[in-house]
Amino acid sequence: MDKLIKARTTELRNERNRFAALAFVWGDLLLELDGDLRIVFASGASDGILGHRPQDLSGKSFIQFLAKQYRPLVTEMLRVARRRGRMDNIQVRFNQQADMLSPPVSMSGYFLPDLGDHFFVALRVAINALSPDVAASLQRDNATGLLDEESLSKVVTERLVAQRETGAEHKFTLMTLNAFDPLCQRMQQIERAELMASVGAFLRAHSVAGDTAGRLGTERFGMLHRPDVPIGELEKRIAECVRDADPTGVGIEVSSSVTDFTAELIPPGDLARGVLYSIRRFCDRQEHSFTFSRLMGQADNLVNNTFSAMQDFGTRVDQLKFDTVYQPIVRLPNAEIHHFEVLVRFYDDDGKLIPTQELVSFAEQVNMVHRLDLAMLRRNLKWISAQLDQGITARVAVNISGHSLGNPDFCRSVIALFERHREALGQLMLEITETAEITDIDMAAKWIARFREFGVEICLDDFGTGASNFRYLSAMDIDYVKIDGESIRQSTKTAKGLAFLRSLVDLCHDINVEVVAEMIETDKMRELVTKAGFDYAQGYLFGKPEADITLYWRDSVYKR
Repeated sequence: MDKLIKARTTELRNERNRFAALAFVWGDLLLELDGDLRIVFASGASDGILGHRPQDLSGKSFIQFLAKQYRPLVTEMLRVARRRGRMDNIQVRFNQQADMLSPPVSMSGYFLPDLGDHFFVALRVAINALSPDVAASLQRDNATGLLDEESLSKVVTERLVAQRETGAEHKFTLMTLNAFDPLCQRMQQIERAELMASVGAFLRAHSVAGDTAGRLGTERFGMLHRPDVPIGELEKRIAECVRDADPTGVGIEVSSSVTDFTAELIPPGDLARGVLYSIRRFCDRQEHSFTFSRLMGQADNLVNNTFSAMQDFGTRVDQLKFDTVYQPIVRLPNAEIHHFEVLVRFYDDDGKLIPTQELVSFAEQVNMVHRLDLAMLRRNLKWISAQLDQGITARVAVNISGHSLGNPDFCRSVIALFERHREALGQLMLEITETAEITDIDMAAKWIARFREFGVEICLDDFGTGASNFRYLSAMDIDYVKIDGESIRQSTKTAKGLAFLRSLVDLCHDINVEVVAEMIETDKMRELVTKAGFDYAQGYLFGKPEADITLYWRDSVYKR
């Protein structure tokens, strides 16, 4: 028996020595910690990292050297190491003299229960694995120390790209702490801060590289992690932590949803867009809301399936594999057709119509809406030319997302299209939609001015839905505005409605802009907008979107 014990002890010491040798190849400082996380051995460049010589570290608590914000994270990581036997590489910082912090330090190691429950930790001054641009742009939730939504998507993208060489697979967990926000509001500030820091530490400690976790709402959190992370156990630990902090001792319910997050060979630019969209959709409904047939229901791998949808969407758009329908806009009060708004129609592989708003939202979030807008322009310029060949001079308004106006390549492509189709431009209008806010109004105004030089009239959609509309109206040279249909509907319910609408119309008329009323569906709404002085109206009262515009001809000749 003594021989067996001696042999086992020798084996463990050899393993420790091998780790020490390898650690010095990899790192700058090796520490051995006892079960209470006190330093029992130190060798290496401790002066530059911890601010003390190796011989001065013995018996001191390792945790005390850590910067305060990293103590919960490291404590939890070491607890995880007790179970897993090792600790993945994480980045931390240490306190140094004169209230200075050390540079970022990479920390890894493992736990040997047969050697006195000791930890063996290797430290090295880290070269940040994230690109400088990404690292500099990261934003965190102050309470938990976790990344915000967009920052999390950036880091997840970087981690997925970095892990391709290893063939690693990842899971993404959305964790909901039900009724967490009301509980925090009831707590004292100090206790609330401690609880928030603890929740953040739990999630970071189990995430890839110890820092791929984020706060996605007041009660929702997300993290990218290895498949073997015990989510059920993590749920219980967080629930216990919250219950202990709850003054009533009741606590909350913690629930999780897990999906695959593997990147395969997705190009980095597309991957970045797909990751953010995937996280948002997973948070919104825990599944994709925009689907072709591949994305029906819960996705097996959210990122890969998002990318499949992006590829499908891009192919259909670039090859003009979509339908268009036309809805009339009529002049008031005689209801004579003035022009048509052209609307896109996509169908999934089962022939089911995909709601247009859902489609546009998807395209904007994955930064592909400019491809749709350009495809619609290509298709309709050809359509106008074909109509002119038949002696039909129908004017059409093509929707352009405000998001697209912020893309110089898109705007230059529009100019190139106009140059090639000058004969059709007299029948073309552009309708600027505000599903995505225009971030650079001055630049957008310059491009709109260029478009108008070709004789193309411009309409601003959904005017009146937000303060930004008024900024657009003052900065951009436009010809028409559309008053949001919901504003008109609400105006029919109050005695002040007519005065409100008339004031909007008068404002527009004062600057030589004509006004269109949207979503007119009843005679009462038509009467209201006519009295308010609207120039045009659109809605089911005058006609639904149709693929064949000749359905609206009265004398088989289009009247302007």
